Amino acid sequence: MPRLQPLAAPQPDDRGAHDRWFILSLLFVNYFTLYTHRYVINYIQPPIRDELELSDSELFALAWAFQFFYAFAALFVGYLGDRFSRRHVLILSLLLSTASFIAMGLAQGFWDLLALRILLAVTQAANVPAIAGIMADCFTQRNRSRAVSVYLLSSPFSVVVSGWAGGWVADQWGWRIAMFAFGGLGIAVVMILFFGLREPDRTQRQAAGGAGGQLSLGRTLLAALSVPSFLLLALAYLLASNVWQQLNFFLPLHFYEHYQVKLAEAGLLSTLAPQIGTVIGLFVGGMLADRWAAHWIGGRFGVQIVGLSLTVPGVLAIALVDSQIVIQIALFVCGIGFWLYLSNLWATTFEVIDPAARSTAIGLLNVIAGLLGSWPYLVVGRLRDAGVIEDLRGVFLVFVAVLCLSILGLVCLVRVTLARDLQRGTGNPEP
Repeated sequence: MPRLQPLAAPQPDDRGAHDRWFILSLLFVNYFTLYTHRYVINYIQPPIRDELELSDSELFALAWAFQFFYAFAALFVGYLGDRFSRRHVLILSLLLSTASFIAMGLAQGFWDLLALRILLAVTQAANVPAIAGIMADCFTQRNRSRAVSVYLLSSPFSVVVSGWAGGWVADQWGWRIAMFAFGGLGIAVVMILFFGLREPDRTQRQAAGGAGGQLSLGRTLLAALSVPSFLLLALAYLLASNVWQQLNFFLPLHFYEHYQVKLAEAGLLSTLAPQIGTVIGLFVGGMLADRWAAHWIGGRFGVQIVGLSLTVPGVLAIALVDSQIVIQIALFVCGIGFWLYLSNLWATTFEVIDPAARSTAIGLLNVIAGLLGSWPYLVVGRLRDAGVIEDLRGVFLVFVAVLCLSILGLVCLVRVTLARDLQRGTGNPEP
C-alpha cells in the first residue's frame, strides 16, 4: 500500500496560514477534550469521597497533585513544542492523558487515584505549550487575540458539559462510568487529530530577529526569565489563575453542601452562568484587545486589567450574599472578567518574549502558577478536616484580596516595564 504523504503547507498571507481556521477548529476540539478530562472530577467529588472513604484533605490533594505536577512537568515538556513537531507532541500528549484518565475510573483507593491524577497531569503538560506555538505561527499580530479567543471558547463548553453531564452520569450510574464516558471522547479526538492536523511552518523566528532555533533549554529559559515584563505578567497570572481554578473547584462542592442539591444541579449552578460570561469575555476580549493594541502599546494589558477589575465585586458577592440569583449574576460577571484577562494571556506573552521561546514561556507560566499557587488546596483540606473551615465562603473572601494584588502587578507592568520590553517579542503593535 502506498504511503500517504502530508500535504504541502499553504503559504501564509498577512493574516497567517491559509488553513488557519481549519487548524484552529482541530485545536478547539483538542482543548475541549483536555478540559473535560481535567475538570470533570470537580463535579463528582462527593461520590468519589464516599466510595473510596476519602477525607477532605485527600480529596483536595487530588486537585493539588494535578496542578503541582502539571506545572512541574511543564518546565521540561514545554520545551518540546519549541524543538520538535508540535503535531506529534500534541497527539501523543492527548493519547497518553486519555489512557491515564480512563484508568482513574478503575482506582480502588486514594493512592491509586493520586498516582493516576499525577500521570494525567504530566501527560497533559506538553499539550498546551505546543498549541500555543501552533497558534502563534498560524496567525499574525493582526488577528492573534481574536483567534485565541475563538479557540478558548472550547473551555466554557467543556466546563458546562463536564459539570452537568458528568454530574448527571454520576447521579445515574456512578462516577466510574462518568470517567469511562469522557475517556471514550478522548480516544475519538486522538483519531481526528491524527488524520486531520498538519504541522505548520515556524514562520516568525528569523523574521523577528530573535534567537531562531539555536537556543538550548537553559538559554531559552533565561531568555524568558530575563524579561521584567514577563516576570510581572507571570506574577499576575499566578494570582489570578489560581483564584479562577480554585473557585471552579470549590463552587460545585459548596452548592452541593450548602444548598443540598444533586450533583447534576450543583454542576449546572457552578458552571452555566460563569461560562455564559466566559463566552462574552472571550469574544469581547479578543476584538477589544486587537483594537486597543493598534493605538496603545499597553492595549492588550489594559483589557486584562479591566477584566480582573470586574471580578473583584463578583467574587465578593459570592462570598457575602446568600441569594442564588445574586450569586448567579456575580458568577456571570466573573466569567466575563476572568476571560477578558485570560483570552489575552498568550498574546501579551508573545509581545514581550523572543519568538524562539514562546512555547517555553507558556510552559513557564504554568510552572510558576502551579508550583507556587497549588498549596491552598492542601491548606483548605486540612482546615476542613480540623473543623476550622465549615463554610467555603470564607475562602472566597481571601480570593478577593489576591485578585487586587494581581491587578496591581499588571498596572506596574504597563507603567514601568512594557515600553522597554516590547521589542523582545514581535514588535510594536500596528499603528
